[in-house]
Amino acid sequence: MIRLTPDTNVMVTTQEIDIISHEKAYVRMKSGCVWVYLLEDGVRVGVAFAGPSRFAVDAIAETDMGAMGESITGDLSGIQLYIGISSLENISKSAESLEIQKQGFKDTETFVKKIEDEIQKHMNGENKKTKIESRKDSKIFFGTDSKDKQLLLVLSEEKELVFTYDKAVFVLGDDNMVSVSKSGVVVSNRDGKQIIVGKNGIVGLDNFLDIGPIITDSVTSAMKGLKGLKSLKSMKRSMRGFPYAWDNVDDFDWED
Repeated sequence: MIRLTPDTNVMVTTQEIDIISHEKAYVRMKSGCVWVYLLEDGVRVGVAFAGPSRFAVDAIAETDMGAMGESITGDLSGIQLYIGISSLENISKSAESLEIQKQGFKDTETFVKKIEDEIQKHMNGENKKTKIESRKDSKIFFGTDSKDKQLLLVLSEEKELVFTYDKAVFVLGDDNMVSVSKSGVVVSNRDGKQIIVGKNGIVGLDNFLDIGPIITDSVTSAMKGLKGLKSLKSMKRSMRGFPYAWDNVDDFDWED
């Protein structure tokens, strides 16, 4: 089994960059972030970083009951793992000891060891058989914010977006959307029909004879662009520390 490993050449960003950019979300690294490449069988498949950084996701849907969902933003804290291509090297330089220490690590060895611990927890642990299939624009981000809440962002080549944070779940495709947040649940299909479950009750039941298939079809369609990332199916085990949305991932009609 191939396992992810961190490179030992530590770099530091010299300017701001959005490592993930989407009309509904971003992950932004600021100047001063220390980072290394993540390797799979010697091939660069992503990066791990720590330092000044933020994320934002616009998980708001306009419905017949008004706007539902929430915009979620925050500072990131600790080690962050990113799978996908990047251009960080173009805006980075080799990190000096003081730059590594500024982010809370004694030295390069301490930083790399902490990254190894995070990889082990999320991806390389016992019985976790994660296989990364690199595709041009597919991206996966495992993060932790300053409130010690974990988040997951997945962006496919076709720009479908999956976001989980605490108990919020957001799945967005070209024509379908599923949003689960503290304000309620919204399921929209390609025809513009919606089922809304909020504090004022359920709206839209007359649009569908059977709720189950529309939820399954909407999620499946919204995530269709992710099928090239076999890791999403095999990484079910690596999501154990993340929100409950992944518990029933095998129920959906995945195409291998």
